[in-house]
Amino acid sequence: VASWFLNAWPDVRASDALEAPATQYACQGLEIDNVGLCWGGDLIRPPAGDGWLARRFRGTRWEEIRHKEAASWQVNTYRVLLSRARYETVIFVPPGDAGDATRPPAEFDRIAATQIVVG
Repeated sequence: VASWFLNAWPDVRASDALEAPATQYACQGLEIDNVGLCWGGDLIRPPAGDGWLARRFRGTRWEEIRHKEAASWQVNTYRVLLSRARYETVIFVPPGDAGDATRPPAEFDRIAATQIVVG
């Protein structure tokens, strides 16, 4: 972890080499100059209503996390990652794929259309 935060290119272990990501555990409590966050299918906007739907991938499909504490942990993962940047955060929401049941375009479109406020 120290090499990720303290070293610079050409050290491939450094954050600016983009060879290794920092998870919510590696960056909790730290500030990173610039953050790139790739949003996944584990936290989506439900088809109707506000809020977020926490999910986990099990077998070949997504399933809703029904245990309130576990769902809260999933939301907190994104909160931690979204609040680490000192200067800017770029959020990448990949396009869905109609040919892949695990990445319905409507789910990713709802995420991309959401205004994310971290506070």
